[in-house]
Amino acid sequence: MSGFLLLRPAWLLALIPVLALAAFALRRNRRGAWTAVTDPALIPVLLHLGWLRNSAGTRVMLLPFIAVGVTALALSGPAVPQAGRTELRALDPLVLMLDLSPSVVSEARSLSDLQAAAAGLITAAAGRPVGMMLYTADAWLASAPTTDSDTLLSLIGVLDRETAPIAGSRPDIALAMARDLFSTADGEGHSLPGGVDLVLVTDGGGSGPRATEEAARLASDGARVWGLALTPAVAAPAQDAAGLAAIARAGGGESYAFADIPGLSTAITRARSAKLAREDVAGAGMRDLGPWLLVLALACLFPLFLRWR
Repeated sequence: MSGFLLLRPAWLLALIPVLALAAFALRRNRRGAWTAVTDPALIPVLLHLGWLRNSAGTRVMLLPFIAVGVTALALSGPAVPQAGRTELRALDPLVLMLDLSPSVVSEARSLSDLQAAAAGLITAAAGRPVGMMLYTADAWLASAPTTDSDTLLSLIGVLDRETAPIAGSRPDIALAMARDLFSTADGEGHSLPGGVDLVLVTDGGGSGPRATEEAARLASDGARVWGLALTPAVAAPAQDAAGLAAIARAGGGESYAFADIPGLSTAITRARSAKLAREDVAGAGMRDLGPWLLVLALACLFPLFLRWR
C-alpha cells in the first residue's frame, strides 16, 4: 500500500512482553502433563469441574493476549494518506534539477533519457506540486512548483542543447539556489512539514565537495536531495557516479540509476510520509487505522463472556 506508515512505531515494543507472557501462560496451562498421571476415567469429571482445560479453553485463554497485542498494533498508529486531501501536498513540492551540460545534451540518446526521467517523475508525483530548475555552469528556475503537469511536460519537450546559454556543470550552484528558494516555508526558518524533495537528474558531472556541502545544508533545513544517474553520452568524459551518490547521502536521500525511476519515486514518497508522521500536522493528511484495530481487539475479548465446557 503506497504511503503506509506507523505514526507511533515505538508501541510495537509492547508486543515483546505480550508474546513472552502468552508463551509462559500457554506452557503452564498445558493439559498434557496431567493426563500422563491421571486416571482416564477421571478426566471428564475434572473437565466438568473446570480443573482441567479442554482445547477450546486453551484457545480462550490466549484471547486476552491476542487482544492486548492487537491493541499495541492499534496504538502504533498504522496510517495511510487520506484520499483526496491536497492540503499537505501543496506545502512541500518536488523539484527537478535537470543537468543541461554538454555531457548530457550533446547526444540525442542522453537528452532523451533526461526528458524521459523528468516526465516519469512528474507522472509519479500524483498531484504533488512539481517545480523545475535547469543548470549548467549557472542555474535557473524554469518553473515554479505547479500541479499543471501538462505545462511541465511541454517545457520538458522543448529542451535541447541550445536551451542553456553557457556550458559547464555546477550542481553546487543549483543546490545553493534551491536552498534560497525552497528550503523553508517562510522567512523565519521554519522547515516545510513534509520537506521539499530535490532530484538531481544528471550524469554526475560537477560532483564534488562543494555540492556535497550544499546538500548537507539543505538536509539541515529539512529538505532531501536525491540523485538520478543518467548514462553519459558516448563522446563525453567519464563522470563521477560515486560523487552523485555522496551528494544524495549528504542530502538525506539516495542515488538511483536511470532504469529505477519507480524505485526513486517510491523512496521519495516514503521519506516524505515518514517526516510528515513526526509533524504536528500528520493527522491532517493521514488516516489512522488504529481505531479499527481496537474494534478487532474488543471482538477478541467477546468469547471470554461465554461459558465453555
